[in-house]
Amino acid sequence: MKNSNLVISILKRLLGVIFLVLNYLCYGVMIALAADSDLSSNERIIYPILVYLLSWGFLLAGIYLAGPEIVNKIKYYYNLVKSKFIKGKHDDKKT
Repeated sequence: MKNSNLVISILKRLLGVIFLVLNYLCYGVMIALAADSDLSSNERIIYPILVYLLSWGFLLAGIYLAGPEIVNKIKYYYNLVKSKFIKGKHDDKKT
């Protein structure tokens, strides 16, 4: 019984991470839809809005399923990368 709970927990977190990745992929789809010249002007507005709403659903579901530990780990790596870029920009200004 203990192993089945562990497997379910891991699968739930994996599904949450997949939803978080899908959230970021939605932004590329929104840009592609907005730039598609085959669509009418109304479709180029409505479809990206619908994809944006879908991306919020993916984000909320991903955060709920992935759990706070994984979200904190993603934030940690994001801040680590961001600090390296900001640190590099400040070094260029000093010289």
